[in-house]
Amino acid sequence: MAYIRLIVLVLVMEVIITVVVGLGMYVGFSVFPFMQAPVTTSGTAVQSAGVNATIPLYMPSLSDLKAPYTYLKNNGQSAWGIMAFAVSAAIIVMQSFIRGMYLGGLKGWVQDRRTVPLLACGRRYFRDLLAWSIFQHLIGVVIIFIAAVFFPVSLILMIVLLFYSLTPYLIVLQDLPFHESLAKAPRLFRRYFKSLLPLALLALLCTMIISSFRSLMPPMGYAVPLVAYACIGTLLIGALMNQLTMKLKEDLERTPNLPFGEFRSRRTVNYLSVLLVPAVVAAGIYAYTGKHLNVLDFGSKKELNGVSFHSNFSDVFYSSEQRYTAYEWQANDYRISIRLPDLTGDQKPDELRGIAVITWQVSEERSVVNGNITNHYVEPVTRKSRLMYRLVRETSEDGSSYYSSMNGSASILLGKERPQDPLAVQVMLSGDGSQLFVLQYPARFDISQVFRVSNDGRYLITGTSPVNPADFRTYWFSAEQRADQVFEILAAKNQANYIPSLNRSYLALACALQEGDGRMVVEVLDTMRRGDVDVQAPDWDEKTWSDYLRSQYKGIDMQQTLAYMSEAGAQGTYAGMEQVDESNEKTGLYKFEVSFPRDPIPILYKESKEDGRLLSVQVMIGES
Repeated sequence: MAYIRLIVLVLVMEVIITVVVGLGMYVGFSVFPFMQAPVTTSGTAVQSAGVNATIPLYMPSLSDLKAPYTYLKNNGQSAWGIMAFAVSAAIIVMQSFIRGMYLGGLKGWVQDRRTVPLLACGRRYFRDLLAWSIFQHLIGVVIIFIAAVFFPVSLILMIVLLFYSLTPYLIVLQDLPFHESLAKAPRLFRRYFKSLLPLALLALLCTMIISSFRSLMPPMGYAVPLVAYACIGTLLIGALMNQLTMKLKEDLERTPNLPFGEFRSRRTVNYLSVLLVPAVVAAGIYAYTGKHLNVLDFGSKKELNGVSFHSNFSDVFYSSEQRYTAYEWQANDYRISIRLPDLTGDQKPDELRGIAVITWQVSEERSVVNGNITNHYVEPVTRKSRLMYRLVRETSEDGSSYYSSMNGSASILLGKERPQDPLAVQVMLSGDGSQLFVLQYPARFDISQVFRVSNDGRYLITGTSPVNPADFRTYWFSAEQRADQVFEILAAKNQANYIPSLNRSYLALACALQEGDGRMVVEVLDTMRRGDVDVQAPDWDEKTWSDYLRSQYKGIDMQQTLAYMSEAGAQGTYAGMEQVDESNEKTGLYKFEVSFPRDPIPILYKESKEDGRLLSVQVMIGES
């Protein structure tokens, strides 16, 4: 039972760290040295990949295995301040006390096979182990700063620190104060190195195997390494202390027994200790997934309805050399319940945080068994998910404010979703709080080139990913979605679009017409004219084009409007039919229509059959 009590100690300490790290994601502080690494711009998988070999020292910790303490993701830089310092200091103090309990309990067992009172051990060794923790972390900070300037020096410091690694064991085994143990540790390390080397190699092998479990699907990628490392790490540290005790006795070094009587626990307490293992692990899983943050979710929420849009490998995307983004839209029963403050005034908070409940679609894998054959397929399933978010105020190009999780954090709190790939989210909110966007995407993909905000900070204008663009789905929520707002989103999106060549540039023209963006229409037509393309189109300015095109959508509801808008982002929508009677061996004349609820706009274009060069374009307004 002595080992079970020590394993429970390890699990309790790790779960406490898990709770605090998750809370730091939500509030905005880091916990040194257990802070979660920020998500890189190329995306970060939910679990760490590969293996990590290490030697457990003093007490097993997930940080040894480079395993994350939380499923939540931190997008920004580590946040340091008074709160971060205070919380980190509190964790170090608590860990020093529990480490004294842990090593003291192991000492009692390896010396006399006695179960000793752990609290008394914690009090006995707390001061000296705290001094070691402070020393170790200060050297660690120095190593980090030096590594940023000149890595070889930091490597030398790490090797030097290794020679002092026996210090905590000497504090406990020989009852020496910190300064004496620190002075004695390098000499004993050199003397016992060969004897301890086989155990160190065994530890490396064991931790390499344990760390491979990090790649399991969450939350098992947290729970399995936690339990395995707590158990095996405790056995390894116990074996190390046993070898050190024997070596010290061989050298006639003093190894006094603990001045405590044996702790005799009742059978009920022993059973309770065993039951605590799964209970504490379950609590760790609960905190790892961020569900403990639900206790902070209070206050009234407003419910907003929404629609979704995504880009794809559309015809215009290919013809523009991946420089023109167009959207496909979907109106469904999407909604979100979220707590938002009044942001209409001049005084705005620096951060917004909370937990939202969103109804959206998640692509999940399904399987159908037909005899001896199992068919797997993926289908979108409407799910209700909980999102944790911390939005940081940012400034758009025109100086307006908006809120984004790109420098904060946003994560899905694991629920009933079973996505085909682990998902990540980003959240953007306009400065006045009227427009809310949630971007859902596979966690392994790049987001830096896709997350784009309009110049006025009102809209998220998602770009097209060169890899699986349809998996990047943006959900737009507001008190009311109107057609004029859709036009604004598309016009803002087109600010970043351009056509690098005239090759099939009539597709960009068709998209601009479909999206009611007069500025883009004028820009494409002018580009064609500068490229010596014979252009026949009304000589209108940007406003006249926009007014005319948007008037074509009057009289239809939002769902129908989005259906027409989606034609710009689809494939094969603007496929030209050759006008055989007016074509010849060198040139071809083609015609297609841009669909509108009122009057479709035919486009007639001519291009060379030899090199595909565009020769002429005619926009036939009122000639359908």
